[in-house]
Amino acid sequence: MRMLSIALLFATAVQASPSQLGPVRSADTLWKLATQARPDDQVAMVQVVYALWQSNPDAFMQQNVNALRTGATLTIPSREQMLATPVVKARQWYYQAIARKPIYLPAETESAKKASTAPAEKLPIAAKPQVEPAETKVTTSVTAAPQATSTPPAENAAQDTEPTPSWRDNLMADYSLTLQQRYYPTEGEQGQAKAHSSAALSAEWVWQSDDRSMQIAFEPFLRWDQRDKERNLVDLRQAYWQYIGDGYDVKAGLDIVFWGVTESQHLVDVINQTDLVAGIDGEAKLGQPMLNWNMYGDGGTLALYLLPYFRERTLPGIDGRLRLPFVFDTDNPLYESAQAEKNLEFALRWSRQFDELDLGLSYFEGNNREPEFQLTEQGRLRPEYLQMQQIGLDTQLISGSWIWKLESIYRKTRLRDFVAATAGFEYTQVGLFGSSWDLGWIAEYQFDSRDTLAPVPGQNDLFIGGRLVVNDAAGSEILFGMAQDLDDSDSRVGKLEASMRLSNRLRLRLDAWFFSSTLPDDMLYFIRKDDYVQLSLDYYF
Repeated sequence: MRMLSIALLFATAVQASPSQLGPVRSADTLWKLATQARPDDQVAMVQVVYALWQSNPDAFMQQNVNALRTGATLTIPSREQMLATPVVKARQWYYQAIARKPIYLPAETESAKKASTAPAEKLPIAAKPQVEPAETKVTTSVTAAPQATSTPPAENAAQDTEPTPSWRDNLMADYSLTLQQRYYPTEGEQGQAKAHSSAALSAEWVWQSDDRSMQIAFEPFLRWDQRDKERNLVDLRQAYWQYIGDGYDVKAGLDIVFWGVTESQHLVDVINQTDLVAGIDGEAKLGQPMLNWNMYGDGGTLALYLLPYFRERTLPGIDGRLRLPFVFDTDNPLYESAQAEKNLEFALRWSRQFDELDLGLSYFEGNNREPEFQLTEQGRLRPEYLQMQQIGLDTQLISGSWIWKLESIYRKTRLRDFVAATAGFEYTQVGLFGSSWDLGWIAEYQFDSRDTLAPVPGQNDLFIGGRLVVNDAAGSEILFGMAQDLDDSDSRVGKLEASMRLSNRLRLRLDAWFFSSTLPDDMLYFIRKDDYVQLSLDYYF
């Protein structure tokens, strides 16, 4: 009788710990499923998410962590598999993944290789560096593939062959609507309004062939702003064809490519033009026409780019905030190149992993993404885009709970040559004060040899911040930080970013920025009255 009781207890324990999750429903998210798979608080949520993605490559469209297939069944990795990837590596991968930046797989340790039974195939993943949506959600095909059942329907029982798959089965559809309200405590320097409302709609269609050797992506983006007509935007963020061969891939069309490793600014990120009116941090980008060829091998990855058309930087209009005292004349830009926006640009980047060290070297030649400005007789600022050559270096070293980061550039234009760099670290504390919370501390030093001639802050500044991850089912996170000018104690920039999921289809985001400066020759002086709080509601459908 005692042996029978022990056997029953053992059977109950086995049933309480399922080895699979799913079938995945359309309302499920990967983070929600990961909370069910997490064995205990000693395993960070990002470790669970990474292990699920690594162990279930067929559950994700084109291995995109943001595109979990409806109807898929996920195998739950063992606790050892989850712990095999250090938290800092898993977290870095996660932030790249949800932003759809190029996903660089953490270098596998021997224990990870032994523990992993189904490692993810290292296929190229399309770059898409947008901050939102920070949501790992299920993507449903336009025509969903039939879910497997234990008892096939009677009419299919006699069939010896499976039906021919339709091209629609390989089509991923993804839509999102963002409603945004921005509030400024005071009127602008030129009398601009305090409250600004906007809405953005994006749709994404990605088709991939059965053998995953070819894909076509199309992503239109629309934005409307209540106050500033210069924020109204119709853009193609992606519209490309890509072929993936043995050790290489070729892409033609429009896409967004991200380079860089630091948190406070991205010096080496030079392929795409900045959509500046979307956010002061410069993270939002415009789609860039390109011909891209990537080659992969033991010696690293070599990426070549031909860029046949230049996109001008978006700048605020007369009713917009966060601008200089003068109105921008964006209708009449100047170019150093005789070919203007049709000037053919060239870029290349070599990157490689050396165990815990990631290294990237890049070169760019073409129109400068940062315009100079000329004051016209009508009192307007006319943007001028000079030719530039830039050499870039980005590297990071992962050591235990530490990530050491560096970005540095040398840029040459007709007006001046200069060097700029950002260097620092991120240290992650897992299980803060015995809780399930994780806290990452960030510190970075910013240097620019142009000093006060630099058109952006960061010539001799120190950025200190932190990232708090609650590890709850809502995926709640808070990022905060401040950049202090070391030459002027009254010049500083502070920011706060927070997000949480209200439901499986709704995410709420809070962004706040404040600016302080007392020197008229400081760039921050002109936006010292533009502190703001912004609420964004993202709806995924």
